[in-house]
Amino acid sequence: MKVKDKVAIVTGGGGGLGEGIALCLAKEGAHVVVSDNQLHLAEKVKAKVKDSGRKSLAIETDVSDEAQVKQMVDKTIEAFGGLDIMICCAGISGFVHRGLDSEESLDIENLLVEDWDTTFAVNVKGVFLCNRAAAPIFRKQNSGKIVNISSVGGRGPNDFLLAYATSKAAVIAFTQSMAVHMAPHHVNVNCVCPGIIYTPMWESGSALLVKTHPALKGSGLGPKDALDAMVNSLIPFKNYQTPEDIGKAVAFLSSSEAEEITGQSLNVCGGMAFN
Repeated sequence: MKVKDKVAIVTGGGGGLGEGIALCLAKEGAHVVVSDNQLHLAEKVKAKVKDSGRKSLAIETDVSDEAQVKQMVDKTIEAFGGLDIMICCAGISGFVHRGLDSEESLDIENLLVEDWDTTFAVNVKGVFLCNRAAAPIFRKQNSGKIVNISSVGGRGPNDFLLAYATSKAAVIAFTQSMAVHMAPHHVNVNCVCPGIIYTPMWESGSALLVKTHPALKGSGLGPKDALDAMVNSLIPFKNYQTPEDIGKAVAFLSSSEAEEITGQSLNVCGGMAFN
């Protein structure tokens, strides 16, 4: 029970990685606000959190909208009387707005300005807005934990997913600056960088990879087989990571056990990337 009776918000908590994080926090004793841009998905995870014996609330939130983010925090405080943990998991993949029948390469000439803007609106601006909304509360109570979800894709160059990789690198840099900014108020701000998790994002994205990635195009592999081959070649442990793997790391960084850890980006990727 690492975070017993703490109040946590998990953005993007309606499925996949966010659901795994929400349920791990609940298992460790937290009351969890499940935020997602699709309310029906948030409601399903809310029910699972409540089944585990913890309190929960589902809130529909577009994290790129300042007013909705403020409303999310206000509703949390109204329902639970406070906020202790902010988990920024909401994000969109590098395959945003590309149809699965597309066979265009992801060369920069084919990267639409709208797709770049949408990626940064959610993956970077959304993290900024949620951190900013939590900051005055944590500053006033002189405590708090923030965990931003980046990716191993943000650890170095990625010529295939330009917008996504750049946005995730920005999350790492923002986390470091935010950690320094909030340190005088005893607020820990850290980042988790997942590897490859077979969530709905990767399930759809792998179909596009087979058609457009130079190493896979024309291979004749099915989407799952192609992704399996990438995992086998890129990850030393040769395993996919799971939402629970990430959730355990988030729960640790949200707990008093991580009191002296701030400004760090923790890879949970089976050795796919190193600091």
